[in-house]
Amino acid sequence: MVSHGTAKAKRAGPQRARRDEDKEARRQLILAETQALYTATSYAEVKMADVAERSKLAKGTVFLYFPTKEALFLALLGDLLFAWLEKLEAQLGGTEDRWTGAKVARTVAESLEGEETLTRLLALRQTVLEQNVTVEQVRGFQERLLAAGGRVGALLEKRLAFLKRGEGGHFFIHVHALMTGLRQLADVAPVTREMLDLPHMAPLRVDFTPELTDALTTLLRGLEAR
Repeated sequence: MVSHGTAKAKRAGPQRARRDEDKEARRQLILAETQALYTATSYAEVKMADVAERSKLAKGTVFLYFPTKEALFLALLGDLLFAWLEKLEAQLGGTEDRWTGAKVARTVAESLEGEETLTRLLALRQTVLEQNVTVEQVRGFQERLLAAGGRVGALLEKRLAFLKRGEGGHFFIHVHALMTGLRQLADVAPVTREMLDLPHMAPLRVDFTPELTDALTTLLRGLEAR
């Protein structure tokens, strides 16, 4: 004979799982609509009310998932960043063959093609997105970044014979700095873009992927030549 308590527990299990799935689906919906708005406009122009409207949710419901706009965008950044890092790990992994610095630089830069939203958000991380969130939210983000950066750093050290133990992670910090800085230079305002289209302004134009490839190649050549 099954006790009432056991039967209740069995019913609660699937119901709880479905509720968790529904919550995650709603979270992903909110993040997807936020990304769509941000891609079409800018951080300043995205309003929580607009996110709620696009998601067909009450504004209060959005705030239940993300208590501040900064928390919402930090979560979006996290999803994009760690998906990219997972992709980069796969590209750097595989056999134990050594690579040239130029090949590593090209692989890293080309892995960011189509990731403009990610690189734009990274440029806002310290100055905007981590300013109105809880310590717990930032800690969770940083812990994941530490772990992922460590894995990527270790793969870089396996690929590049001239990198010493621990230098892969330090190089990855330089990658972060270069990709955010070059994205800011490449992502210009419409009026500036119009000016840069003038032939004599060509030296000021920044094409993100080639510029990042060149910058990383130069950095790695310097490390190899020590």
